[in-house]
Amino acid sequence: MTSVNQLIKQLIEFYVKENYKVYLSDRNIQIITKNEIPNVVKTIYLEKKDHLKSFLKKTLKEIMKDEYVGDLVVGNICNDIFNDDELCISTITQEIKSYQQMN
Repeated sequence: MTSVNQLIKQLIEFYVKENYKVYLSDRNIQIITKNEIPNVVKTIYLEKKDHLKSFLKKTLKEIMKDEYVGDLVVGNICNDIFNDDELCISTITQEIKSYQQMN
């Protein structure tokens, strides 16, 4: 199960970074100002939450093939992860701040 959890973590990080890049590109900006990051993250998170869940299931099926743990297991993991929206938003906000400082 640890490998599934690790894969999900990596896929979420990938998904967040790709959506971050799209956000920047759509607005023709280089970075999101530090004070705008929480609101931007909250808006994108709430809009994309359901899509992220389906992205995780679809991508895990493709990666794991015959070893896929099943929609129920993945759904339960997603429910655990997305149970606390404020924690998710806070975590993503910190990731974006760190990512912008490194780049």
